[in-house]
Amino acid sequence: MLSLGRTWAIARYELTWDLRRKRTYLLLGIFLFMAFAIGYAVPVLVGKSAAISAYGNFAGDIWWVSVVESVFIAFISGLFPLLIGGFISTDSFASEFDKNTIVPILSQPVRRLEVYSGKLLEKFFLMLTISIALTALAFVTAEASVGGQVHLDWFPWVALIALGAFMEYTSLAFFFGSFLRSGSMVLGILLAVFFGVAIGVGALALKVGLQEWMNLLPIVNVIDLVYVGTSYIVSPSGNITLQSNMVTLQSQPNIVTLVSALQYALAGLTINLVAPLVAGYFLFRRAEARG
Repeated sequence: MLSLGRTWAIARYELTWDLRRKRTYLLLGIFLFMAFAIGYAVPVLVGKSAAISAYGNFAGDIWWVSVVESVFIAFISGLFPLLIGGFISTDSFASEFDKNTIVPILSQPVRRLEVYSGKLLEKFFLMLTISIALTALAFVTAEASVGGQVHLDWFPWVALIALGAFMEYTSLAFFFGSFLRSGSMVLGILLAVFFGVAIGVGALALKVGLQEWMNLLPIVNVIDLVYVGTSYIVSPSGNITLQSNMVTLQSQPNIVTLVSALQYALAGLTINLVAPLVAGYFLFRRAEARG
């Protein structure tokens, strides 16, 4: 049976090592600087209307939402979730096996499920903290540069959207790190996955045309689960209007039932988050440590 005490001890151990790594502070520094630059400097330098038009055509009074969703979470700028969720998580298993630091942990009276769960718990709270910090910084800088920001009640949902994007790459890092023995190799694979998808989708866009490509994209994914799920609870038989945004290009609105939207969101959650984590755990159970 899973021991919460041992799981929590592993989480604290993992946090200690994350806070000792220079990579963590370097990535966070770059990330928060970009959030400040986009949220505050871009509207000041290029003008409010030009900045708002360039990033998803969000209204000026919710510029802070555009900074989080269109700039940091959208497909084109999806490298930021990779840098945060993926790069910070690569050392959780791959480097531990490579440097053999996993041996002292496994030699303790602790189950592998507790080790895996503890590391995942720490990454969840770390990514949640980063998501909240990003959303708060986006709101403050947008208020300072554009002014008159509204819908602060959206704050938890926007932060959860960022958390979902970060955790998707965390799950991939856990999966590959559970059987690879090199953190650099895991980083390389994550980058290959990111750019491979980018090139593949770009080739499809050139083949079928940009507007048709936008209509082929999944209109609901894991980061929409919170919004779609709460809407479904309120009105299970209702519909929802979704529209994909890509910088200044907008596809035609798609009206779908909330049941279908929830199915898409759950499928995205399963494929992008749950499946890699479950597969990674079973591979970690069978991994052999030297020494």
